Amino acid sequence: MNTRLLESFLVVASELNITRAAAQLHLTQQTLSAQVRHLERELGAELLVRDSRGVRLTPAGQAFAAGAERVVNELNVLVGQVRAVDAAAVHTLRVVCCPRATAPFMIRVADAVEAANPDVRIELTSVRTIPEGLRILDSGRADAGLLWAPVIDIGLHHSVIGSEPWVAALDPGHRLAARTSVTLAELGAEPVALPAIFVSEAAEQHWLAALRADGAAFDPAVRDTEDGPILAARRQGVWLAPRSLARRYTIDGLVLIPVSDAPSIDAAVVWTTRAPGAPIRTLIDAVRAAVERPQNLFVPPP
Repeated sequence: MNTRLLESFLVVASELNITRAAAQLHLTQQTLSAQVRHLERELGAELLVRDSRGVRLTPAGQAFAAGAERVVNELNVLVGQVRAVDAAAVHTLRVVCCPRATAPFMIRVADAVEAANPDVRIELTSVRTIPEGLRILDSGRADAGLLWAPVIDIGLHHSVIGSEPWVAALDPGHRLAARTSVTLAELGAEPVALPAIFVSEAAEQHWLAALRADGAAFDPAVRDTEDGPILAARRQGVWLAPRSLARRYTIDGLVLIPVSDAPSIDAAVVWTTRAPGAPIRTLIDAVRAAVERPQNLFVPPP
């Protein structure tokens, strides 16, 4: 017997009015009346009789209402028990992708984790900026994410999973565009912009110093990730970015050239103190395995 029919009948038995019961169930009166008739046919007994005020239960209807209520309550308890067991068996890990350039990579990782570990479920959330991602982690709406190191002053655990070089995005007409590589000193006379990918002011200061050539007078500016390529395309400066990020956000026509003496930038899995331990280890292993394949750190080459 369909338990939905039992629940509908119990509402009718409580209201003793088809119109009010139908409104409460978001059904038409015709549909609800048909459901009651279906129950009566299955039971071979009349459950309701109409009177001037609505409907009333027959003795059989009264007996059925009492029994149906017990059945529905017991079924709800059983469903709750089953869901609790399932929740205990399946570990959900909420991962934030920030910036969105990491999302294609994390989709592949999540698919691999769930295929190899039926007891782990990955929920992905994508945000545009690092500060948005950090707020989600801090609020408890996510357990883990991928960020660029150093991971300073943000109260998260982390594990480095790979590194990649910095590249310079240049207009094809730039004086250095034909080079196979450039140095920080060669960029020293140029306005330089870095993407806003740093997790804290201390991390930003670390890279501002690391990407300034010895004796260079310029101070690199930190710009929105999507603004740097525009600056380069308009020949207003050079955009420096991790290689995978540059390939994701570059504008058609820009030339990406490795910066030979820039220190590599590490990427790390970060997680909160609330994150479940075993799924985090599984995630780290899967990310490292994906990074070791012949592709970029976060996004495949074009």
